[in-house]
Amino acid sequence: MKDLLERAVYSENEQDLIEYLDFNNRKKINPDQYDMIEKALAGTWHSQHEDLVNTIYLENLKDDRFVEPILNIASNKEIFRWYDDELEVTLRKCVHALKTINSEKSIQALKKLEDLNNENVMITLQMYK
Repeated sequence: MKDLLERAVYSENEQDLIEYLDFNNRKKINPDQYDMIEKALAGTWHSQHEDLVNTIYLENLKDDRFVEPILNIASNKEIFRWYDDELEVTLRKCVHALKTINSEKSIQALKKLEDLNNENVMITLQMYK
């Protein structure tokens, strides 16, 4: 599966990325794959940011390399979340992923999102209180 992720990222192939993200096919993600996940998070060549962020949340992946790309996804709707509707599901998943990482850097990123006074950010953060 690592080879599939690398192939997807280096060739900027969204279909390979979709196949990699398919929970039915994927095994546990190893830390040696984190660099490729970081690159995929930052990539603008695909529309799988929601699934990538959700994978970080659901698989409990804790690494500060993910913080900046997640914050970038959350902050740049036009580029990374153009498909989000008024519920901003991807934005909410960004909050969950940052809470999962739970580092000093991710907490600072959450404060930046909180400062936006976005209702969906506030609702999601409220779940953790």
